[in-house]
Amino acid sequence: DCAVPPEPLPPIASSAEQQGQYLADCFNTYYYKPEFQSSSDEDLPLPGPVPAPVGLPFPRFMYPNSAKFSYINVGGMVSMGFGDGIVDMSRADVPGFEFGDRVYKPSMRGYFAMAAWRGGYLLKQLSYRNMMLIPMYWFKSIIFG
Repeated sequence: DCAVPPEPLPPIASSAEQQGQYLADCFNTYYYKPEFQSSSDEDLPLPGPVPAPVGLPFPRFMYPNSAKFSYINVGGMVSMGFGDGIVDMSRADVPGFEFGDRVYKPSMRGYFAMAAWRGGYLLKQLSYRNMMLIPMYWFKSIIFG
């Protein structure tokens, strides 16, 4: 839950998605073993280190493995209708581009931001069928409104 202390998480879908990825990794890596199949009231022990719960386009090997969940801010994207959008990664916990002594993190707006948002949206689809249908619906909305 985002509201559980000691470190409250931002109430956004990204934090919930990362928590789900972390739990899936814990269950698939450590808690599938027979010794955890008991129905006792004892608390489960903490898992061993699991990969960081980030998704595409950020590779998981860029972040250290940890047994404790930690939220990684991957920036924000929004589509604002056809042909407009905003991508802000200025406060993201992802690597930026180094120029001298400064690190620049991309931020953009307009058509390219909308294209980046749509590309990210397509990458999150679970089936190839949806990956084909969604652009067809976008095209249909351009033609028919």
